[in-house]
Amino acid sequence: MGGKRYLLRQELVRIAKNKGIKAAAQLCGCSRNTVRKWLRRYQDNQLDALISKSTRPRHCPHQTPTAVEAQVVRHRNRTGYGAERLKMEFNVPCGVSAIQRILKQRKLVRPKKKKHKTKRILRDIKQTWKLFGHLSADTKYLCDIPNYWGFMKHLRLPEFQYTVREVVSGTTFIGYADDRSKSYAVLMAKLVSFHLARCGVPLRQVEWQTDNGPEFKDNLRDRGLPSTVRAFGSGHHYIPPKAHTWQSDVETVHSLEEAEFFDREKFRSPTDFWEKVSAYWLHFNLTRKNRNKGWRSPLQIIQEKDPKISPAIASWVPLDLARVHDLYVPHRSRQGGHDLPIYP
Repeated sequence: MGGKRYLLRQELVRIAKNKGIKAAAQLCGCSRNTVRKWLRRYQDNQLDALISKSTRPRHCPHQTPTAVEAQVVRHRNRTGYGAERLKMEFNVPCGVSAIQRILKQRKLVRPKKKKHKTKRILRDIKQTWKLFGHLSADTKYLCDIPNYWGFMKHLRLPEFQYTVREVVSGTTFIGYADDRSKSYAVLMAKLVSFHLARCGVPLRQVEWQTDNGPEFKDNLRDRGLPSTVRAFGSGHHYIPPKAHTWQSDVETVHSLEEAEFFDREKFRSPTDFWEKVSAYWLHFNLTRKNRNKGWRSPLQIIQEKDPKISPAIASWVPLDLARVHDLYVPHRSRQGGHDLPIYP
């Protein structure tokens, strides 16, 4: 369409120069002022003057100020939050749609996965479940996170994360270790169970869910996580083979943690790592509001659904499972001997 108009303007100018403005207006079906406009623009045979100019307004009273755009970009780069969370957490002085536009223009938008209707329905169903009636446990490999890998090797930081998440509130209990083993999985289950009981959660109402990984298996020789939690009166079941969507709650946590923490933080020392990871998980359980749970934090949901449960339940500090394990099973002394393990 633009090309046709360009050719028509050439013809308009040619007729106006040969036959006059009035004849050009009659033959081309336009006003004489329109003919004068294009004659005025067409000077010294400059054909590029017949190209349409931008009609964009020079001033837009509703345009987002540059300082606000810089604020959005700064918060995005620091946290990785989406538009709605940036608006809610930092009270950015512009609308959510404006924040989305800024992120898109600066190419700061991550590819968004399509959410199926079934997943939304299942999320609503889970909100009707009993609080602390369902725990999902899983193990996360940390050695495949590019930003963390260098720090992990140089500072000898943990390579595995043991995650236990309560489905209804989203409360998450974390432990770190250098190995993927049954001992650490059992120890994590014990300590989480002790913590729940101490904060007023009846363990008989708790049902644990794990995948079929070897660290969660029972056998004739070694008692695993299922036998451990059942000894406390809790239940346990495995997910069906290859049914990874059954662990979507805990996998969602892993995805959030990677984007918000491991992809952004730098560590100067092991002490610096433990301080930062503890601060992140305390924020996650105590103050981080979840959009899919009505913009409420895990602690807020717990207090709304069961005020009898102690608020301390959300103050879980990530565990160094290797260090805790050594308190239960100390290393053999150089002299040898037959001493039994010393329990704290």
